Amino acid sequence: MDEREARRAKARELRRFEAEPTPLLTLPGSPDMALFSPFGPMIARTTVAPGLVAQLNRYVDTRVTPGVAGEFHLPGPVVLEGGDASLLRVTEALIRRYVASLHGMPPRSVQVEVFWSVSQPAGSPSPVHFHSSDISGVLYLKVPDIQDPAREEEKTYISNRQAGFINFMIGGRQAFARSVVSFKPVVGEFYIFPGWLLHGAEPFKGLGERRSLAFNATVQTE
Repeated sequence: MDEREARRAKARELRRFEAEPTPLLTLPGSPDMALFSPFGPMIARTTVAPGLVAQLNRYVDTRVTPGVAGEFHLPGPVVLEGGDASLLRVTEALIRRYVASLHGMPPRSVQVEVFWSVSQPAGSPSPVHFHSSDISGVLYLKVPDIQDPAREEEKTYISNRQAGFINFMIGGRQAFARSVVSFKPVVGEFYIFPGWLLHGAEPFKGLGERRSLAFNATVQTE
């Protein structure tokens, strides 16, 4: 590798730590004001095919007891069922897209270490936590019927909302910055985020089950 190519390689390696100076939004006025949000982790939200959701639910239904909280690892044959349309291959492809969007190039390798199913009845929270992996994620397979959803959704995570939302947080209360973002679970939606990012699920009041799949993955970028 000559000196010029070495400089380019070094620049590519360092550029993944730099945010693009692209406005998140522009406030109209005189003059306009551009707002940027360059720092902090990126959370990806996408969807998977309904057929994959149905396939996974059929398997999980054989392993859970209605109304009882629990979780278990998914075996290899289940995560590989369907070939290129399997849970494993779909997840790997989504991780590659996520990493490429942040680093400007696809990762050299993606290895999903484990998938596990989480079933939660009413009143069951997932305390705030982080994972030891590079990348983690959650796929929603079932969502409950919330008791009085309008009332619950008027609240926030901090004011004890009980609607089963997933909440991501970073840092503490800081002036001119936000520390928490919450998402309402929707069947088939898939979130991907850095494993170190603090997150948790609030409990819910209502009927049914909040069922999700989570994963841990290791990624090599260079």
